[in-house]
Amino acid sequence: MNENYLNWIQDYLNIVNKEAELVPFTLNTIQRRFLTQDMTGRDIILKARQQGFTSIVTAVFLADFIMKRNTYNVIVADDADNAMGILKRVKDYLGYWCEKKGLEEKDVLKYNSKYELYFEAMNSTYHIGTAQNTQFGRSRTITNLHLSEGAFYPDLTSILAGALQAVVPTGRVIIETTANGFNDFKEYWDKTDKGETSFKNHFYKASDFYSREFLDQKKKELARLYKQEYPETPLEAFITSGETYFNQESLEVYLSLVQDVQTV
Repeated sequence: MNENYLNWIQDYLNIVNKEAELVPFTLNTIQRRFLTQDMTGRDIILKARQQGFTSIVTAVFLADFIMKRNTYNVIVADDADNAMGILKRVKDYLGYWCEKKGLEEKDVLKYNSKYELYFEAMNSTYHIGTAQNTQFGRSRTITNLHLSEGAFYPDLTSILAGALQAVVPTGRVIIETTANGFNDFKEYWDKTDKGETSFKNHFYKASDFYSREFLDQKKKELARLYKQEYPETPLEAFITSGETYFNQESLEVYLSLVQDVQTV
């Protein structure tokens, strides 16, 4: 099934690459791995910077918006500026699809507002919101939900309490973020590791995506901030990000010495 998404994305969508060139959307190694191997429908993604998760998730939701009836697709950004950026990406994708299908966007969209797209023929909605509205999901029936940069939400716990109850049983939920210290997201990540939530954790380290030459250059540029942006382990990501009372380097050393003790 996920192979169908891959084929549709690569057949119909374009994307602006890191050189600011418009090119066919060919999935990178991390995007392909998530879509074809790792995605379960209840996924938490902790990652290094700019690995392309928002690009692939918005594309998958757009495929459902276009091809499945009665879907309500929601992306929640951490702030209004990022919400606008995500909506522009969705509209660009839709424009590329329309062009390749020989359609006009006005023939597809019943309305096209600041935060929402509606496809009347399929009775499908694509909504972009922000984390400042913690009650957004309580009055909706959501098919697909993406919480983008969830570790930076002012109240992730309240959003999860409301939105997860609005997602249909067969719906998809993806929480994707870089780390932001020991906060609500860290607590939910740890609960998931212990099997206390319905989600599955996925960590995508920097070296799985970036070349050694690139990372060596970033290490020189960022110094002590390097591990925050390009972590190799989840613990490294959490320790080196956000605000901590104790010295971050000292915490990393001490936690590396800690071993789990199981009582028989």
